[in-house]
Amino acid sequence: MLASHAGAVGTRSFEVDSAASFAAGELEGTTVLSQGTLAVGREVRRIAIDEAPLVYSMARAADGSVYLGTGNDGKILRLRGDRVEEVARTGQLLVASLALDTDGTLYAGTLPEGRVFAVAPDGAMRELVRLEETEHVWALVVNGNTLLAATGPHGRVYSIDRRGHAEVYYQSNASHVMSLARDADGTVYAGTSDEALVLKLLGPGRAEVVHDFPGNEITALAVRSGTLAVVANEFPSPPRVGAATDGVPNRPNTGKGRLFVVSPEGRTERVYAQDDGHFTCVQLDTDGTVYAGVGKDGRVLRVAADRTSSVLIDVEERQVLTIDMLGGEPVLATGDSGAVYRVTDRPAATPVWTSRVLDASFNARFGQLDWRGQGAVRFMTRTGNSGTADETWSAWSAPMTAPGPVRSPGARYIQVRAELTTPASAVNAITLHYLQQNQRPVVLEVGLKARPASRGASTRYELEWQVDNPDNDSLRYRLRFRAEGQSVWRDMFREDVVHTDANYTWDTASLPDGYYVVEVEASDEPANPRELRLTSRAVSEPIRVDNHAPVIEQLQLQGARVSGRAVDTLGPVARLELAVDGGPFRDIFPVDHLLDTAVERFEVDLPDLAPGPHVVAVRATDASGNTVTAEVEHSPRR
Repeated sequence: MLASHAGAVGTRSFEVDSAASFAAGELEGTTVLSQGTLAVGREVRRIAIDEAPLVYSMARAADGSVYLGTGNDGKILRLRGDRVEEVARTGQLLVASLALDTDGTLYAGTLPEGRVFAVAPDGAMRELVRLEETEHVWALVVNGNTLLAATGPHGRVYSIDRRGHAEVYYQSNASHVMSLARDADGTVYAGTSDEALVLKLLGPGRAEVVHDFPGNEITALAVRSGTLAVVANEFPSPPRVGAATDGVPNRPNTGKGRLFVVSPEGRTERVYAQDDGHFTCVQLDTDGTVYAGVGKDGRVLRVAADRTSSVLIDVEERQVLTIDMLGGEPVLATGDSGAVYRVTDRPAATPVWTSRVLDASFNARFGQLDWRGQGAVRFMTRTGNSGTADETWSAWSAPMTAPGPVRSPGARYIQVRAELTTPASAVNAITLHYLQQNQRPVVLEVGLKARPASRGASTRYELEWQVDNPDNDSLRYRLRFRAEGQSVWRDMFREDVVHTDANYTWDTASLPDGYYVVEVEASDEPANPRELRLTSRAVSEPIRVDNHAPVIEQLQLQGARVSGRAVDTLGPVARLELAVDGGPFRDIFPVDHLLDTAVERFEVDLPDLAPGPHVVAVRATDASGNTVTAEVEHSPRR
């Protein structure tokens, strides 16, 4: 992703220097290499299919023409050159799979009624079979004299002969068998949904697990000389087909996609992963290169045998649903608006890369735009204050052919565009510097941290405060206090003490008892020059400072009655206790039964006091936890 990094005195920058950060932008005739380079891509020609919202399946004939299966009208089309013609109408919602036999017969698997059709070379179509208890025919492969069909929702692979007789070839434990691939030696592999298993079909009713992959669906498979290319996706729920307006199997959200290669010896290697999109289809070239269509952002990914990767194609539609990158001129087809693209071997005529909208979080002044690369490149920028570029944004700036200051006005959002003007042009890194409009740090609340009861009274008060710091500048704090009713503020520490924590331990040992207010000032001066720094202040509610214990006065023991009074500076007296002869203390009440003032008189009768000498202790505690104990001794005359 494009990252914003904090720098000195508030200067920040957007950095584009990785494959992921380039791929986050829009690619038009450009490609992104895994080493983090933006380069010129191939020229593509778009052929619109206005009558079809999507093209879901594809098969290339020996003469180079390409058959296309569509939805949600269930048509079979044929692409010859740049012309598209209708071949047949199945009457189904979606042609999900196509396969060509050696005699030129085209087989089409459909949904939602589990029907398979056969189209003769002359275009005549017949229903080959309607598979029992089947809704989805996800994949087809010709296997000698039979046709194998991967189906759902009962996880079966059917074997169908040319007369249309079908029988269950393999019954899996899955809900869906989503994919099939046949190697040149006749070995057939199947991928399942619910559990992401790849199975090697050993014969009727027999299979072995090649690998149990992460995720919950093997959406696509390709095989060549014993090497498998595997698409393992993770979706929130299994595929289902309803009254979707576009005919695509419904999924509540895009999935997570993984590409794997499995060697003939069974060694499994993950070659690519993405958490923000799933893969729809896969092909494996003779040199080990893997091609995959992406179900988000309309892209074709290329992973070479050395595991370097590139975003090879980026089209305007959201989904690339099916590809044929190997047979002559590469072809791909899309959903989210049906279209077919032919990919030429020529460099794109006008390769352009446009960044995603970059958010400075606040209004900003943009500075130097730097880049590293090769060949001639022209850069432009535009700015605005809405998260989506629209007519309120500035126009694209005049092109820059060398690094220099951004020519667009200040704003919160900015986009960068690069035009690669020669086939050899490339960009390795882009840096765009900016300075946010400084935001004031606001002190929201000043108070005392709760003191554990077990700690008792202390002259040290734990102050803490909350700060809204919108731009996350480094802050320093100044604290001062005054007694309630006074006007003179006193600093808690010297100016040369730079305090940066949102808490402070205030030692009040030298202060007289009373109520005090504390003011906290927050300043963003560590991150800003003097002319830009901002401050704010907040004052606490009055804080009770009570460091002195009550005094017990007039303590007397006359007969079996103890009397006296407890006096505190601030009050109230919060607790009175009494103990006899070193025994346990017990609570006593003042004369009026209310502990609510700074002076509390007490008189307590001790009817169980035995004759003889005694020591009675009285303990008083104030509201701040300060405690005093006094004793009185009674020695009867002999």
